[in-house]
Amino acid sequence: MPRKRRKTILLLDDEATERATAVQILQGEDYTILEAESCRHALDVFGKNRDSVDLLIADISLPDGNGCQLAISTQGQKPNLRVLFVSGHVGAEVCRFYGLDVSDLHFLRKPFQPADLIQAVRRVFSAKVGFPRILLHTRTA
Repeated sequence: MPRKRRKTILLLDDEATERATAVQILQGEDYTILEAESCRHALDVFGKNRDSVDLLIADISLPDGNGCQLAISTQGQKPNLRVLFVSGHVGAEVCRFYGLDVSDLHFLRKPFQPADLIQAVRRVFSAKVGFPRILLHTRTA
């Protein structure tokens, strides 16, 4: 019997310590982790690994952009991509501004306990809808 492929997570967080902690937790659950510290870096990593990335975990507030816009961009390139947003500064409602209807399924508030992250990732992987609903109205420049 062929071995099942490990799920791959692209983890985007500009806080190195928080990113390292999340990597350690997720690797302990047998996920393959690709790391990015900025939106630009995440787009580069995603572009090189598009076929293998199953889940994007993205901090919402980043110095060079935001996780909501990044998620929309990557999901446009891979429609079955799943997403989990994390933030200690803003709530899920900020994503409405960028055209995403983010519920508790797709959001985890920082700081979180290891068990909370594991549970949130499992919940997103097992959900019928792995990506938040894209709203018809979007922000205009």
